Amino acid sequence: MRNARAIRYALLGMVSRHPGGIHGYALKRQCDRILGHFWRLSFSEVYRVLDGLQGDGLLEEVLDKSSVKRKVVRVTDQGRCRLGMFILEPAADLPLPRRQELAIKLLFAGPECVHDLTQVINRQRDSCMEELHLLAAQRRKLRRVPVDPFVVNLLIDGAEGSVRAHVSWLDDISKKLMERFGARAT
Repeated sequence: MRNARAIRYALLGMVSRHPGGIHGYALKRQCDRILGHFWRLSFSEVYRVLDGLQGDGLLEEVLDKSSVKRKVVRVTDQGRCRLGMFILEPAADLPLPRRQELAIKLLFAGPECVHDLTQVINRQRDSCMEELHLLAAQRRKLRRVPVDPFVVNLLIDGAEGSVRAHVSWLDDISKKLMERFGARAT
């Protein structure tokens, strides 16, 4: 499930970096460039959140003659204050035990399924390796974006660590299945 509150503050924060205002299309493009792999947002989601932020008095519309066809918004004083409060409060999304579909498969698979289950684990491992490849590509893209990539690199570091831990877990499962069931696991 997506964290609507975090998305709301992510967009408020992005708008706050544009004191003169920004329109939704440019904001979406900027989110794609800077937050890309972590916060994939649709245009409709961006506009819906911007409308909600404006309705709550955290954003205001700006008259911008250069962007006649687009609604330009900027952060209000109240929006800046709320963003500051959000930044300093403890994170609400503490890591929770992951509900792994693979755990259910392991729990109910009998010894006769070990070979096929090993193939499932290998495909999941391949997906993790692809994810690591995508994270590396995101890191390379940051070199071309005219912002300080420090924080986004920290996010990528965290994501890579999580994926590598998952790969390690998958490798451990494969090893233990092999130890327990031998040739049936290969």
